[in-house]
Amino acid sequence: MSFALLVMLILFAILMFLGFPLSFTMILSSILYFLFSGKPLYLVVHRMFTGIDTFTLMAIPFFILAGELMVYSGTAKKLLDFSNLLVGRFRGGLGYVNVLASMLFGGCSGSAISDVAGLGTLELEMMETAGYDKAFSTAVTVSSAIQGPIIPPSIPIVLIGSVTGTSIGGLLLGSAVPGVLVGLAQMLVVFYISRKRNFPRNVLNLRFLDKIKIVIESIPFLIMPLIIIGGIIGGLFTPTEASAVAVFYGILLTLIFNRKVTLKDIKDLFKRSVITASTVLLLSASSNIFGWILATEQIPESLGNILSSISQDPKMFLFIVNIALLIWGMFMDSLPAITILAPILFPIALRYGIHPIHFGVVMNFNLVIGLITPPYGVALFTGMMVSNLPMEKIVKEMIPFIIASICVLFFITYFPNVIMFLPSLFGLNR
Repeated sequence: MSFALLVMLILFAILMFLGFPLSFTMILSSILYFLFSGKPLYLVVHRMFTGIDTFTLMAIPFFILAGELMVYSGTAKKLLDFSNLLVGRFRGGLGYVNVLASMLFGGCSGSAISDVAGLGTLELEMMETAGYDKAFSTAVTVSSAIQGPIIPPSIPIVLIGSVTGTSIGGLLLGSAVPGVLVGLAQMLVVFYISRKRNFPRNVLNLRFLDKIKIVIESIPFLIMPLIIIGGIIGGLFTPTEASAVAVFYGILLTLIFNRKVTLKDIKDLFKRSVITASTVLLLSASSNIFGWILATEQIPESLGNILSSISQDPKMFLFIVNIALLIWGMFMDSLPAITILAPILFPIALRYGIHPIHFGVVMNFNLVIGLITPPYGVALFTGMMVSNLPMEKIVKEMIPFIIASICVLFFITYFPNVIMFLPSLFGLNR
């Protein structure tokens, strides 16, 4: 390790400890590296620009805007009613409704925070009115939200594909089954707890025509992920073009189903999307120069040699990575973690013979769990704000859901065909 790299890493650690934004932390520490190493400073700007000069990366702002539009168009209420119609009648049914609604909503928003903020208020109100404990209701709401960034369209998956050059279509398809599996695992937790605590059934006294109406009104929202994935698989458009189609479809649904929309609402919606997208793109730019320095200093190769000396078994490598990422995800959001770690870990995974789609989906799944784990899970904090409950009460109820999610993580880690089945079926596994 060179002296310049050592100085850079020390400054990076200090700024992280002081709470500096990660983008500026990487930029400032990278500048210090160039000053000490004698390399020309113009490379900082050049590498940052190349970090966002990617056609596939354009999908992220569009998917963020599409998610905002889907929330504003009334998706949450329609999907909640549809989920209630399907599974609400069982004991603990509103718990199932909560998980299923997140599964369906995840196919529209691609974001855990949007799930908690968009669905959370409605779900908590519905469950509290029916007699459910508020802490349990919040735990289900927060835990099920991780389906958002797993089930396609997924913003973190697009970022992984862009950073590593892996097929985004393959990654999106590979994420579909794991996203459904984590929802089913959480439903099993609801099943056990609802029997143990004797939660009520939610009997809907609806006429047949009312049920038909709920199904028909839900169809426009349910087909959005089918349009995106179907278009990519059918070769109608690329993932980036699919994100633009998603925005167009979101605008269409907003104009049709939200007649109260005003220009101010549209302005605020676009403003939020621009701020979020700018944050992600700045992360991508700053991580590109940071990752370039690490690659220049041969850090991935050195780390790969260390891991190879420990074990040459791919299963042991995946176990070590899973444990490390579960811990890392507790202290850093998934998007910045991807921009820092993906360029380092992917070359090592390839040395072990692990398919990049398999590794990308496992990495995303792992880091997404960090969104709901203390002390810095952003979805957990959003749930705290929505419910006005302290962290310890929510986390206590979330433990079974977190364990169930980790069990699914290790299942998809050691049974790669669960991930690779759909990409292989549609020829996107290259």
